[in-house]
Amino acid sequence: MAREKKRVIANVTIEQAQAASAEYAKAHIKLAKLEAKMNEEINKVKSKYQDEITDLDAQKAQQFELLEVYAKETKESWGKKKSIELLHSTIGFRTGMPKVVKDKKFTWDGITELVKKFFPDMVRTKSELDKEAVIALKDTDGFNELKEKCYIDVVQDESFYVEAKIEELQAI
Repeated sequence: MAREKKRVIANVTIEQAQAASAEYAKAHIKLAKLEAKMNEEINKVKSKYQDEITDLDAQKAQQFELLEVYAKETKESWGKKKSIELLHSTIGFRTGMPKVVKDKKFTWDGITELVKKFFPDMVRTKSELDKEAVIALKDTDGFNELKEKCYIDVVQDESFYVEAKIEELQAI
């Protein structure tokens, strides 16, 4: 597929902008109508199969539960294997990623304090710039010193948008 070179647009008149606005809004409305029609058709197809899908999901869940009970009851006979082959499927157990859990009697903050006390090497401390404070400082006299010494600034980007006036165009 050949790449199309983007043309440079300049010196746009108000008449051209008005015409572009009308074309943009027309395309926006056509697209919205087409998407609505497409979604209506998709919903019809979905509703046609929904009862059968619900029944099959329920069947799968029931069979899954039966297979899980069988696997738990016979797991010790598998030896070191984590799965076994059945006639129409493979069942087994997957080992998840290790995670740290806590005793229900404690909060994470409480545990962190205990670890700080007994195992300080196991606690991270994180320093980060307070960006909200920097933004709050931007209109004060002290901001220029911060800006010069620390090489930071506060900027606000501006982005272009177009909103089609749908009500006006639908009346046409």
